[in-house]
Amino acid sequence: MQCYDRFIDIVKQMSMTATEQIAKLKGTVVADELASDFSEIGMMYAKELLESEWISQEQYIIAKSIDEMLIGMSKKNELWTEDALLNAEEWEECRKKGGLLLETLE
Repeated sequence: MQCYDRFIDIVKQMSMTATEQIAKLKGTVVADELASDFSEIGMMYAKELLESEWISQEQYIIAKSIDEMLIGMSKKNELWTEDALLNAEEWEECRKKGGLLLETLE
């Protein structure tokens, strides 16, 4: 299923190190791109994959928790810089949860 592969790509992107994320998304506002890819595209795929039973409820809950973190972070302008991407605990937590989700998907 193509949306499964695309979902995996988005989760991989979220779980990369900050340096890898910056290199991959060079030329964009990296934090914004990560968040919009995950929240707007990844979650759309996650819902579809859950409904078609390609992912479990537990996997969906992990994805939803990342999405909720990103929504909460959107209220803090200081978290949307490359420096924050490299140093903020919130971004590190998103990467950890992304890695956990990726482990369950592969």
